[in-house]
Amino acid sequence: MGFAEFLRSLVLSCADGLRRNKLPVFLSSIAVVLATTLALTSDYDERPRYRKIFLPEIEKAESQFFGIMREAENEPDPAWRARYFLEGHRRAKTALRVANEERPASAAARKAQRELVRYYELVDEQLAIIRTEMSFNESFDYVAEWNRRNAELMPIRDRWLYWVHPRP
Repeated sequence: MGFAEFLRSLVLSCADGLRRNKLPVFLSSIAVVLATTLALTSDYDERPRYRKIFLPEIEKAESQFFGIMREAENEPDPAWRARYFLEGHRRAKTALRVANEERPASAAARKAQRELVRYYELVDEQLAIIRTEMSFNESFDYVAEWNRRNAELMPIRDRWLYWVHPRP
């Protein structure tokens, strides 16, 4: 028995099985079509799972970043202010890494997560630019510049935040 004969026998056996079991085949086909349609078109709300699994780690990284940036803003000593600012840049990179590690399942969650990642990518870029300017100009008010640039970037983060905690 060659491969072609085996394949022919298999096809004929399947056709015979389908012919003799019309009702089960028909019902199974309907079930597969309906289940696939529902699975592909359902709007799964991942927010409860996201808040439980991903949000604590993201909030921890964010609170460390925003906390150290507040410390830099409130510090009167210029040397410590610069240290806090540099540490804030490091923590922004950590927040970006944490946001990149999270992999939500639904399309809406992935879109919101991309907004958070985009925010931290832009924060990292802006902080790097500010650090470069700090190295050239000692009288540069880098904290004020950071606050100005962060105010421009916050709407991006707010889109993610609105998805996580929608307002009625």
